[in-house]
Amino acid sequence: GLTGYAQVNGRDELPIPVKAELDGYYAAHVSFVLDMKIFFKTIFNVLAGRGVVEGGTQGK
Repeated sequence: GLTGYAQVNGRDELPIPVKAELDGYYAAHVSFVLDMKIFFKTIFNVLAGRGVVEGGTQGK
């Protein structure tokens, strides 16, 4: 729910096709280790304020 592989790898900075590709990668490689990587990258990105572009996704 609240986070995902695309979100921790760029979020609003990524065009939608790249987000879809990252989500596809996640679906093909689901594992506890990948989930932990996403979890910790989420915490880091929130604390650092990374990946957020004011106004949402660029190039909608």
